[in-house]
Amino acid sequence: MIREPLASPRGQGSDFELAAKQLLEVRRRIEEFLDGRVQAASVIDEGLATLWRITARSAEGGKLFRPALVVQSYLAYTGAEEVPDAVIELATATELLHLAFLTHDDVIDNDTMRRGVRNLLGSVEEIVGGSEFDDERGNRLGQAAAILVGDLLLSEAHLRVARIDLPHAVRLRVLDAIERALSVSVAGEFSDVSLSVRADHPALAEVLSMSSNKTSAYTVLLPLELGLIAAGGEDLVDARLIAQFSDAAGLAFQLQDDLFGVFGDQHKLGKAPYSDIREGKFTALIALACGTPVWNELESLLGDPQLSEVDGAKARDLIDASGSRAAVEQELAAQFARASAAARAVGASGREGDRNLAEMMERLLMLLERRTS
Repeated sequence: MIREPLASPRGQGSDFELAAKQLLEVRRRIEEFLDGRVQAASVIDEGLATLWRITARSAEGGKLFRPALVVQSYLAYTGAEEVPDAVIELATATELLHLAFLTHDDVIDNDTMRRGVRNLLGSVEEIVGGSEFDDERGNRLGQAAAILVGDLLLSEAHLRVARIDLPHAVRLRVLDAIERALSVSVAGEFSDVSLSVRADHPALAEVLSMSSNKTSAYTVLLPLELGLIAAGGEDLVDARLIAQFSDAAGLAFQLQDDLFGVFGDQHKLGKAPYSDIREGKFTALIALACGTPVWNELESLLGDPQLSEVDGAKARDLIDASGSRAAVEQELAAQFARASAAARAVGASGREGDRNLAEMMERLLMLLERRTS
């Protein structure tokens, strides 16, 4: 069933109301693709079909933030009232890329829930038809399933681009933008894991750099670039300002996620409570708590795979008491201000397309500031 485009925050209207129709079409194409994969896999192997069914189930309910940004950047810059099919396909490709990243992230973070339902890692019994596995073998099977499906989703994102009716030079620009986003995001994700296993305590600057790389490139910069490439405005808009905006807005997005992961409504998040603490993630919250009077007690709780909800709540309270929550909220406000300054600078060129784009970027920031999950 096709649902309305998700809200940001949830329940308060679409991310960009003018793009609601296009987002419904993106959702329809994602569901059509996943349904098609189930049917095609059923002919090959029922086990593969089961993996796609689980993937389709856990993919429901996405906010379509990145596709919305592709569509809105195109609409803003061109002033068009209709969105070409090529732009809808680019938007769909960004969501497939996002689904691939989420699927691989679940392996890296050992998460068994995604969007409130069991993901591939959490569905081992369904995958094997009810057979009993010990935890080690079951975890290995779930990880293999997620890695392989994530690979197929990455492949489909690129195949979508390959099939779009675009001039060759434009297609190359799109592929180059995707390659850059993938490289930066992978660097950020690897750094995230590296910081969590280091013996020393990384400085806040390292953590913020990691957070920006992990999120900004594919959550903000790539969708903006794809919309502008399709609009023919990539070479006209100041790329330096677009990068500054994306870096700040993406970092703000990640800092919000860090806060939600500890202090947010766990039911809205759709994943296991306190998973960042359980995984020992060295987020900005943790970096700022280092060296405070509560650190020794907090450190003893980080990275405990058996962390209970009671101990998770204890860690949450310690983080709050350390002052790091307030400090991250201040940093968040500073990044929103930095992104807003970049958006205003884009509009200062005097060109109509730039002004419209800047207004859209400011609307995006207002929506991000109201996020609750």
